[in-house]
Amino acid sequence: MPWKAFDYRGEKVWVRVLDTGKPIVRRGLAEFRYKQGASKSYRTPRDNFEELDGEAEVLSDAEFGGRTTTAATKLREQPKVPADDQTIIIHTDGACSGNPGPAGIGVHILRPDKITEISEYIGEATNNVAELEAIRRAIESLDDSERERNIHLYTDSGWSLGVLIGGWKAKKNVAIIDKIKAKLPEFPKLELLKVRGHAGMEGNEEADALATKAVRIEDSTIKERARRK
Repeated sequence: MPWKAFDYRGEKVWVRVLDTGKPIVRRGLAEFRYKQGASKSYRTPRDNFEELDGEAEVLSDAEFGGRTTTAATKLREQPKVPADDQTIIIHTDGACSGNPGPAGIGVHILRPDKITEISEYIGEATNNVAELEAIRRAIESLDDSERERNIHLYTDSGWSLGVLIGGWKAKKNVAIIDKIKAKLPEFPKLELLKVRGHAGMEGNEEADALATKAVRIEDSTIKERARRK
């Protein structure tokens, strides 16, 4: 993962970012180091960082130096293959009241001819479990006829993407992670992508609402409707 300079309480630090220059947030925290070439990382809430004027450059791990803490696989925000009118676009989200607490998942699937909305209560769980279960549920909702389709699956959980495709080692929730990884090869054109949560992104907002609804009513619903042309 690359690095970019930010202001942290009046001091210039280097923050782990996506290719676009946005900090990677894992469990609410972003990784940073105090100087270029440093090996020791620290973590703090994303809101503690402010943009630095004239500091738009993003450095690769090789350019930054120091010890690499994550694998070379990058978390992408933009798909390799642009969406067209036949692309299946999926947004997933997880929610829980407390961590752990009553949890739910939301899945919003946009197909060429219809829209599927899954709001599912999963009982007592952590937020990370809910995020993973939403991704698993979305992939399992695809059918055999869609194996060769271009599929863009968006989540705002950087942690989920990190443990699924970013090379991060998970100490918990390994069984769910393994189930998802086992399904991914069945859909070779499926891309897992990062989206910024609560930023007004169509699809992400719907998935968030579906997950929140499941927690609120402690029940599950699946709805399908024709897509308007």
